[in-house]
Amino acid sequence: MALEKKKIRIIVRSAVAVVYLLLAVCMFVTGRSHTVLIDNHAAEDGSYKAIKSMTVTVNHNPPSEFMKGDRDKFTVKGQKLVIKVQSFDGSIDAVYTLKIPLAEDSVIVSVPRLAAGLDGAMEHFDMN
Repeated sequence: MALEKKKIRIIVRSAVAVVYLLLAVCMFVTGRSHTVLIDNHAAEDGSYKAIKSMTVTVNHNPPSEFMKGDRDKFTVKGQKLVIKVQSFDGSIDAVYTLKIPLAEDSVIVSVPRLAAGLDGAMEHFDMN
């Protein structure tokens, strides 16, 4: 009987340890903040052009106005990045969902490249 109680106690303690570990991992992943730079520049090779004027909403932040050549910085929590883009002339009204790599502290996102449907719209950005 005493041996069964010891086994049950070990199982319960192990389960509690696993739950704490999973909770710690979950808190780390969802609480991690990233710096996101939103860029509205044209490509040097001319493969896409900057958007003349637009509003951009990043996650749940208030919308920001961007003109051709503008760049702004946002801080987001978690890996999911939702960018809503609306051009003033009505030619673009889209929502883009990206996943920020966990190890990245800062990334730069080219909105004109996203709107053109090209790969590589999100790149590492060194803040130093």
